[in-house]
Amino acid sequence: MRITLKVFICVVALFLLVTSLEARQIRVAWVPDGDTLILTSREVVRLKGIDAPETGYDGGSDQYYARKSTRGLENLVMDKELILKTGQDPQDQYGRTLGYVYLPDDENISIIMVREGFAFYYPHQDQDEVISARILDAQKEAMRKGRGLWPVILSMEEAELTYAGNMRSKRFHVLECGYGQRIAKSNRIIFPSLHDAFYEGYAPCRRCTPWPLAAH
Repeated sequence: MRITLKVFICVVALFLLVTSLEARQIRVAWVPDGDTLILTSREVVRLKGIDAPETGYDGGSDQYYARKSTRGLENLVMDKELILKTGQDPQDQYGRTLGYVYLPDDENISIIMVREGFAFYYPHQDQDEVISARILDAQKEAMRKGRGLWPVILSMEEAELTYAGNMRSKRFHVLECGYGQRIAKSNRIIFPSLHDAFYEGYAPCRRCTPWPLAAH
Protein backbone atom coordinates (compact mmCIF):
# COMPACT_ATOMS: atom_id res chain seq x y z
CA MET A 1 0.00 0.00 0.00
CA ARG A 2 2.85 2.38 0.83
CA ILE A 3 4.55 1.74 -2.52
CA THR A 4 1.27 2.37 -4.36
CA LEU A 5 0.79 5.66 -2.49
CA LYS A 6 4.33 6.81 -3.34
CA VAL A 7 3.79 5.99 -7.01
CA PHE A 8 0.50 7.92 -6.96
CA ILE A 9 2.18 10.96 -5.39
CA CYS A 10 4.95 10.89 -8.02
CA VAL A 11 2.42 10.68 -10.86
CA VAL A 12 0.45 13.61 -9.44
CA ALA A 13 3.64 15.67 -9.00
CA LEU A 14 4.70 15.02 -12.60
CA PHE A 15 1.20 15.86 -13.85
CA LEU A 16 1.21 19.16 -11.97
CA LEU A 17 4.67 19.96 -13.37
CA VAL A 18 3.63 19.31 -16.95
CA THR A 19 0.40 21.27 -16.66
CA SER A 20 2.09 24.23 -14.91
CA LEU A 21 4.67 24.78 -17.66
CA GLU A 22 3.87 26.60 -20.88
CA ALA A 23 5.54 24.93 -23.86
CA ARG A 24 6.33 26.34 -27.31
CA GLN A 25 8.67 25.62 -30.21
CA ILE A 26 11.77 27.76 -30.68
CA ARG A 27 14.82 28.03 -32.90
CA VAL A 28 18.17 29.48 -31.89
CA ALA A 29 19.97 32.21 -33.85
CA TRP A 30 23.17 32.21 -31.80
CA VAL A 31 24.69 31.26 -28.47
CA PRO A 32 26.55 33.95 -26.47
CA ASP A 33 27.64 31.64 -23.64
CA GLY A 34 26.96 28.27 -22.03
CA ASP A 35 23.68 29.13 -20.32
CA THR A 36 22.01 31.62 -22.68
CA LEU A 37 20.27 31.41 -26.06
CA ILE A 38 19.35 34.14 -28.52
CA LEU A 39 16.33 33.02 -30.51
CA THR A 40 15.54 33.82 -34.12
CA SER A 41 12.82 36.10 -32.72
CA ARG A 42 15.62 37.97 -30.81
CA GLU A 43 14.19 36.77 -27.52
CA VAL A 44 16.89 36.02 -24.92
CA VAL A 45 16.46 32.75 -23.04
CA ARG A 46 18.35 31.98 -19.83
CA LEU A 47 18.50 28.24 -19.14
CA LYS A 48 17.04 27.42 -15.75
CA GLY A 49 18.96 25.47 -13.17
CA ILE A 50 22.49 26.01 -14.47
CA ASP A 51 25.29 28.52 -14.67
CA ALA A 52 28.27 28.50 -17.01
CA PRO A 53 31.68 30.20 -17.07
CA GLU A 54 31.35 33.81 -18.15
CA THR A 55 32.47 34.93 -21.59
CA GLY A 56 34.34 38.23 -21.49
CA TYR A 57 32.65 41.21 -23.12
CA ASP A 58 34.05 44.53 -24.36
CA GLY A 59 37.63 43.33 -24.09
CA GLY A 60 37.17 41.57 -20.75
CA SER A 61 38.73 38.19 -20.04
CA ASP A 62 36.87 34.92 -20.39
CA GLN A 63 36.54 32.66 -17.39
CA TYR A 64 38.09 29.22 -17.65
CA TYR A 65 36.14 26.89 -19.95
CA ALA A 66 33.81 29.65 -21.19
CA ARG A 67 34.49 29.07 -24.88
CA LYS A 68 34.21 25.29 -24.62
CA SER A 69 30.97 25.67 -22.71
CA THR A 70 29.59 27.96 -25.41
CA ARG A 71 30.57 25.54 -28.17
CA GLY A 72 29.04 22.66 -26.23
CA LEU A 73 25.71 24.46 -26.10
CA GLU A 74 25.96 25.46 -29.77
CA ASN A 75 26.45 21.83 -30.77
CA LEU A 76 23.30 20.88 -28.88
CA VAL A 77 20.89 23.54 -30.08
CA MET A 78 21.77 24.99 -33.48
CA ASP A 79 19.62 24.14 -36.51
CA LYS A 80 17.06 22.24 -34.44
CA GLU A 81 13.42 22.65 -33.48
CA LEU A 82 13.52 22.94 -29.70
CA ILE A 83 10.86 23.13 -27.00
CA LEU A 84 10.93 25.93 -24.43
CA LYS A 85 8.97 25.39 -21.21
CA THR A 86 8.40 28.34 -18.90
CA GLY A 87 6.65 28.74 -15.56
CA GLN A 88 4.26 31.34 -14.18
CA ASP A 89 6.97 34.00 -13.81
CA PRO A 90 8.99 33.56 -17.01
CA GLN A 91 11.20 36.68 -16.93
CA ASP A 92 14.11 37.71 -14.74
CA GLN A 93 15.11 41.24 -13.71
CA TYR A 94 17.05 41.68 -16.97
CA GLY A 95 14.06 40.87 -19.16
CA ARG A 96 15.37 37.45 -20.16
CA THR A 97 12.99 34.51 -20.49
CA LEU A 98 13.70 31.85 -17.86
CA GLY A 99 12.92 28.30 -18.81
CA TYR A 100 13.89 24.74 -19.51
CA VAL A 101 14.77 23.92 -23.11
CA TYR A 102 14.32 20.45 -24.57
CA LEU A 103 15.70 18.66 -27.60
CA PRO A 104 13.30 16.97 -30.07
CA ASP A 105 13.78 13.69 -28.15
CA ASP A 106 12.62 15.48 -24.94
CA GLU A 107 16.05 15.60 -23.30
CA ASN A 108 16.52 18.58 -20.98
CA ILE A 109 19.46 20.67 -22.23
CA SER A 110 20.28 21.96 -18.73
CA ILE A 111 20.81 18.38 -17.57
CA ILE A 112 22.96 17.52 -20.58
CA MET A 113 25.18 20.58 -20.16
CA VAL A 114 25.83 19.77 -16.51
CA ARG A 115 26.25 16.04 -17.08
CA GLU A 116 28.95 16.69 -19.70
CA GLY A 117 30.81 19.18 -17.51
CA PHE A 118 30.05 22.24 -19.63
CA ALA A 119 28.12 23.99 -16.84
CA PHE A 120 27.31 23.64 -13.15
CA TYR A 121 24.16 23.42 -11.09
CA TYR A 122 22.67 26.80 -10.13
CA PRO A 123 19.92 26.44 -7.52
CA HIS A 124 17.15 28.98 -7.29
CA GLN A 125 13.89 29.16 -5.36
CA ASP A 126 11.57 29.22 -8.37
CA GLN A 127 12.96 26.04 -9.97
CA ASP A 128 11.14 22.76 -10.19
CA GLU A 129 12.36 20.42 -7.41
CA VAL A 130 12.27 17.26 -9.52
CA ILE A 131 14.29 18.78 -12.37
CA SER A 132 16.68 20.46 -9.93
CA ALA A 133 17.40 17.10 -8.30
CA ARG A 134 18.16 15.58 -11.69
CA ILE A 135 20.52 18.45 -12.57
CA LEU A 136 22.37 18.04 -9.26
CA ASP A 137 22.64 14.28 -9.85
CA ALA A 138 24.10 15.04 -13.28
CA GLN A 139 26.66 17.34 -11.65
CA LYS A 140 27.69 14.69 -9.14
CA GLU A 141 28.18 12.23 -12.01
CA ALA A 142 30.30 14.74 -13.96
CA MET A 143 32.43 15.45 -10.88
CA ARG A 144 32.98 11.76 -10.12
CA LYS A 145 33.94 10.98 -13.70
CA GLY A 146 36.09 14.08 -14.19
CA ARG A 147 34.21 15.45 -17.17
CA GLY A 148 34.61 18.85 -18.77
CA LEU A 149 35.62 21.69 -16.47
CA TRP A 150 35.83 19.66 -13.25
CA PRO A 151 39.40 18.25 -13.33
CA VAL A 152 40.93 21.74 -13.44
CA ILE A 153 38.42 23.41 -11.09
CA LEU A 154 38.84 20.75 -8.42
CA SER A 155 42.65 20.67 -8.65
CA MET A 156 43.23 24.42 -8.12
CA GLU A 157 44.85 25.70 -4.94
CA GLU A 158 41.50 27.32 -4.12
CA ALA A 159 39.89 23.88 -4.12
CA GLU A 160 41.47 23.16 -0.74
CA LEU A 161 40.14 26.30 0.95
CA THR A 162 37.27 26.40 3.41
CA TYR A 163 34.02 27.96 2.19
CA ALA A 164 30.93 29.29 3.94
CA GLY A 165 27.58 28.32 2.48
CA ASN A 166 24.23 30.03 2.89
CA MET A 167 21.57 27.34 3.34
CA ARG A 168 18.89 29.82 2.31
CA SER A 169 20.36 31.12 -0.94
CA LYS A 170 22.41 27.98 -1.72
CA ARG A 171 25.48 30.13 -2.49
CA PHE A 172 28.95 29.63 -1.08
CA HIS A 173 31.59 32.26 -0.29
CA VAL A 174 35.26 32.51 0.56
CA LEU A 175 35.54 33.19 4.28
CA GLU A 176 36.76 36.75 3.67
CA CYS A 177 33.74 37.69 1.54
CA GLY A 178 31.58 40.39 3.11
CA TYR A 179 28.42 38.68 1.88
CA GLY A 180 29.52 35.42 3.44
CA GLN A 181 30.34 37.06 6.74
CA ARG A 182 26.79 38.40 6.97
CA ILE A 183 25.20 34.93 6.79
CA ALA A 184 23.06 34.27 9.85
CA LYS A 185 24.36 31.47 12.06
CA SER A 186 21.14 29.51 11.54
CA ASN A 187 21.71 29.56 7.75
CA ARG A 188 25.49 29.07 7.77
CA ILE A 189 27.22 25.83 6.75
CA ILE A 190 30.97 25.31 6.41
CA PHE A 191 32.46 23.30 3.56
CA PRO A 192 36.04 22.02 4.01
CA SER A 193 36.68 22.10 0.26
CA LEU A 194 35.39 23.40 -3.06
CA HIS A 195 34.41 19.86 -4.01
CA ASP A 196 32.10 19.56 -1.01
CA ALA A 197 30.41 22.89 -1.75
CA PHE A 198 29.64 21.97 -5.36
CA TYR A 199 28.74 18.36 -4.52
CA GLU A 200 26.12 19.50 -2.03
CA GLY A 201 24.47 21.67 -4.68
CA TYR A 202 25.75 25.13 -3.76
CA ALA A 203 26.88 27.64 -6.40
CA PRO A 204 29.67 30.23 -6.03
CA CYS A 205 28.92 33.82 -5.06
CA ARG A 206 29.46 36.03 -8.10
CA ARG A 207 31.39 38.61 -6.05
CA CYS A 208 33.95 36.23 -4.54
CA THR A 209 33.92 33.34 -7.00
CA PRO A 210 37.11 31.24 -7.03
CA TRP A 211 36.61 30.51 -10.73
CA PRO A 212 39.86 31.17 -12.67
CA LEU A 213 40.23 33.21 -15.84
CA ALA A 214 41.02 31.49 -19.12
CA ALA A 215 44.68 31.19 -20.05
CA HIS A 216 45.59 33.27 -23.09
